[in-house]
Amino acid sequence: MARKAKKTGKSYAGAGPGEWYNKISLPSIEKMGETTLLKANNPPFVSFCKSVYSNFPSLGKGAELDIKHKSAIDFLGWNLTAEEISAAIKITLFALLALGIAVAMIVMFTPLNDELAAMVGQDFVIVYIILPFVVVAALLANYIQNYPLNAAALEKTKALTYVPEMVGYMIMSMKLVPNLEKAVEFSAEHGTGKIADDFKRILWDVQLGVYNTVSEGLDLLAYRWGEYSEEFKQALMRIRASVLENTEAKRYQLLDSTMISILESIRGKMEQYARELSQPSVLLFYLGVLLPLILIIILPVGSAFSGQAMATPPLLILLYNIIIPAVTFLFARDVISRRPPTQSIPKIYDSFPGLPKKNTLLLGSRRIDLRLAVVAVLVIGITGSLLISNQGIPPAIMYGEEEVGFQLLPKDKTIAEVMEKEGNEANYYDDDGPFFQNLSLKYGPEKAYDLLQVEKINFFSKPENDITPYGLSFGLLLTIVCAGSVFVFYKNIYKRNAQLDILKMESEFKDSLYILASRLGENKPVEEALKHTSRFLPDFKISHVIFGKTIENIELLGLPLKEAVFDKNYGSLKNIPSKTIQTGMKIMVDSVKLGVNVAARTLISLSLQLRNSEKVNETLKVLISDTTGMMSTMAIFIAPIVLGVTTALQKVVMLTLATIYNSNINQTLDTLGNVSGSVPFNVPDVSGMGLNVTGASLSAMVTPIQFLLIVGVYVIELVIIMTYFTTKIQEDNNLLFFINLAKSLPIAVAVFLVAVIVSSTMVGGFFG
Repeated sequence: MARKAKKTGKSYAGAGPGEWYNKISLPSIEKMGETTLLKANNPPFVSFCKSVYSNFPSLGKGAELDIKHKSAIDFLGWNLTAEEISAAIKITLFALLALGIAVAMIVMFTPLNDELAAMVGQDFVIVYIILPFVVVAALLANYIQNYPLNAAALEKTKALTYVPEMVGYMIMSMKLVPNLEKAVEFSAEHGTGKIADDFKRILWDVQLGVYNTVSEGLDLLAYRWGEYSEEFKQALMRIRASVLENTEAKRYQLLDSTMISILESIRGKMEQYARELSQPSVLLFYLGVLLPLILIIILPVGSAFSGQAMATPPLLILLYNIIIPAVTFLFARDVISRRPPTQSIPKIYDSFPGLPKKNTLLLGSRRIDLRLAVVAVLVIGITGSLLISNQGIPPAIMYGEEEVGFQLLPKDKTIAEVMEKEGNEANYYDDDGPFFQNLSLKYGPEKAYDLLQVEKINFFSKPENDITPYGLSFGLLLTIVCAGSVFVFYKNIYKRNAQLDILKMESEFKDSLYILASRLGENKPVEEALKHTSRFLPDFKISHVIFGKTIENIELLGLPLKEAVFDKNYGSLKNIPSKTIQTGMKIMVDSVKLGVNVAARTLISLSLQLRNSEKVNETLKVLISDTTGMMSTMAIFIAPIVLGVTTALQKVVMLTLATIYNSNINQTLDTLGNVSGSVPFNVPDVSGMGLNVTGASLSAMVTPIQFLLIVGVYVIELVIIMTYFTTKIQEDNNLLFFINLAKSLPIAVAVFLVAVIVSSTMVGGFFG
């Protein structure tokens, strides 16, 4: 087949440069044999469905595909049947439901049953266990059923970038010689994505005799893509029509208008995508910020009506630190998946030249082990946290023997200190302490326990009696975040700097192509053209790293042009992980074989193509800049402030529930006051409202320090998710995500802690 492909390439005739252009033999076509196309691996989804069906064929019996699914599967080129999809859906449902029943049976006959019953009630134990499995099974079944549709829609999104690229390569080739087969070969060789794969398949099918001509294959491809990319369909038709033009001027005019039409259509679709981003951004705010705020009110109130402790630490950890972050991340990831892919970002590996040794931090000319630096941050942070916890900010020791004056953050109070100030023992409010013993003699143990829980909440909610270790918890939280940020930042910053250098060279490459093409157009040898370009652009890094290195390889090592550029050991592109530069230099090397004039025309067309791609990238960035800016502000400032206020509201809700319970006690408030002091304020009797607040439910609810840590961890998770979202929307670049995260996370946590201090002070002043 390889010999046949090569022979076919030589059979076309042309005039002038076109005759020689037809003699280029493209490696991708040479390699497009049976191994590449006919034995291609199935996507994981297809392999999964086929594996299930092969083991359980009866599960898919009688299933049929609707028109949408059949169209999507045909478009994707998957060898997948309705029976295979149906079997995968059913086995997923059966497996998860069986797992849910098994877990329920295990819980029912273990001590876990009693613990879960204490939180939700015995009647709801089975529901709480099996319901999550039912929900997950339904979601997975729906996901499997709609996967082909979503995959086809994803290819439609990717087409916003691949279409201009592929059409640009076809136009570049057609301007050199009006030959459709050569244009398809050229695009398939240098393009990316599903369209490039489809082009390769057309060429292979023509060789096998499936299509009589490339034109026939392009017609079918145009109509298959028409449902997903109308502009690509129209572009293929116009490119085909250009072959029929009787003059070169008309052909050029039609091809240029085709490219302009493509870019205008893509811009319109990107504007639509940018407008559609506003709604997901608002939903992310509701899901990630407002929902936790609402839950801290709903859960305790639900406890008041049900008599069950719903705002317990395990439940809040499950909601705040697992379920809500997971749902928010999946939603953000779904939005990101619909983003049109734009610029291909170079990947920098650990072995990239110029990078410091792994886990090394550069401090001037000194090299420091990054792990030691992280340990140093932890030691300093923990020591500072203990100092703040014992002394406050500013340290109490600064006031000497005098009474401690104003402190931005007072030192943490202990139970012993608070109770000593009240003239009571440290165990006064313990479950078997003096307070409980006194009440137990009057009202009995059960009533006394309820009264104890209410009084503890009332007493320790006062600002002067607050024993929440703010200084210690704030310091440890900020220390852990700063240590993690230092590690993440210095783990990636050197790779990011190298990546920026490569991106800068890509931009320089687009400009240098004009100079290189001009010198080639003057009939100068390629070596002379590279030398002139390097001297003409001395400040460009690409002049020294690539052009200069290529000249050295030719003159000093005696390498041919191709080896001087692409040799694995000595080539100038050996350590340049840039698809743009790799493709551009390959086109230059191939076109030089046809003569310098053909190479000049090719490089000019390539430069225009690269500029068009750059316009597409910049268009999307500009269109989404407002949304990403708003989301960044929300992640770093708004969300931490709102969640900081939430921690203060938790105290308000708990104190309100305790006061409501206090007002419904059958004994008089005077009797309670003789034992414990007066309540903060009186509320009307609400015994007829169906409230069922008990001391047991109050004592099982989350404490202020527990809730502070739960929300603090949630803030960290939310900032990670929001930073991931805003970075990936702008640019599909993991290095940039890690750098942005390392910069924004400490700021967000600091804002959260300040919000906690301010809101707690305001609430404390209100109840003091």
